[in-house]
Amino acid sequence: MKSIILPAEWPGAHFYGTEELEAAKRVVNSASPFRFYGPDLQKETDQFEKEFAEFIGAKFCQAVSSGTAALQIALAAMNIGPGDEVLLPGYFWVSTVSAVVRSGAVPGLVDVDDSFSIDPEDLERKISKRTKAVIMVHMGGVIGQVERVAEICRNHNITLLEDCAQATGASQFSKKAGSFGDMAIFSFQLNKNFTAGEGGAIVTDSQDLFNKAFAIHDLGYFRDERGRLDFDNPDGQLWGIGARMNEITAAILREQLRKVPEILSSMRTLKQDLMELLTQTDAIKTRNVKDPAGDGGAFLKMIFNDHSSSIKFLNKLQSSTFTTAEDSLNPVHMKDWGLHIYSNIPSLVHKRSICGHHSVWELSENSWAAERSYSYGRLPVLDSYMDRTVLFCVPSKVSPIERTAIRDAFEQACVYLNQNT
Repeated sequence: MKSIILPAEWPGAHFYGTEELEAAKRVVNSASPFRFYGPDLQKETDQFEKEFAEFIGAKFCQAVSSGTAALQIALAAMNIGPGDEVLLPGYFWVSTVSAVVRSGAVPGLVDVDDSFSIDPEDLERKISKRTKAVIMVHMGGVIGQVERVAEICRNHNITLLEDCAQATGASQFSKKAGSFGDMAIFSFQLNKNFTAGEGGAIVTDSQDLFNKAFAIHDLGYFRDERGRLDFDNPDGQLWGIGARMNEITAAILREQLRKVPEILSSMRTLKQDLMELLTQTDAIKTRNVKDPAGDGGAFLKMIFNDHSSSIKFLNKLQSSTFTTAEDSLNPVHMKDWGLHIYSNIPSLVHKRSICGHHSVWELSENSWAAERSYSYGRLPVLDSYMDRTVLFCVPSKVSPIERTAIRDAFEQACVYLNQNT
């Protein structure tokens, strides 16, 4: 059978159509791409914020320029800084931990459970008097034991930030990712469930946190109804980072947001089909998804009994009748999953600074963490999973022929593994 090239793992982009084009043209024709004022302001960003807050089930939404900016702004709104510890799992995207470091705080690593998310028991063991916030990362659109984590945070008076960069539209028993914590961030970069190439958002039910996020995302001050800066309000005399979302981005995102249910359903259906096939092989387990109906569906993790078995399966899958786009890492062994894993990040392992000197671990306020290590071996459960797990990025749009090719390749790899273990 001739090899089939699958589309790369860019979920929302594969659903682009005339709607996104017309949305962008609408803003261009208005000559008003800046969100606060212009000759014919369309207020696309205002409308996106309202629609996205309603979609998540939150009171407030602040649109920003990227998910990375959203993380930085949220931590600043939470008053995170030198002397503080922020606990997060060792499985994340580098932007999550980098935002903590840039805030001047010290990251603390927590091990994972079988959902690849924070293990509540390890979290409780690692909370200290320095712990001011916890970041729960819903990697790959799977929500772990978030209600238990939220309860722990409440009991210890710790702020909970949800990193939903890979989980837009995912849910757990009908409650959306981003609605469990004190704040949540989202990313709309190309690899995410829906996209404008870049963009991000912060949601919260707290008026105070929202107000701070608004000021920080802009120039450090509030604005009046005309979009003019208000210098007189003492609560809004902060420092801003100019991470505003522009009107073209917002217009495209409004169209993409309407397509999220279809995008997630497509990925979820294929993923669950493959998971059902994998149950026929005792040597393979899959990531624990508490509520399969709410799974984001973008990533399938296959956990093997040992490293050798995972490599055999991966090699067979990579030599199958389907191939992925040249610039795609799919399928991939988790040990090679780059900056998603704490011990793969040189700047974290070597405790680098953003400017080349005086890293956060050298600050007098953080002297208590001067000897903290982030090298391989700090998180035994996660380390074990990384050593024997293969990841498949589930394409969001496949033809019947491509779907059959994927299933046949997985079936052949399972047969091969059964015969060679």
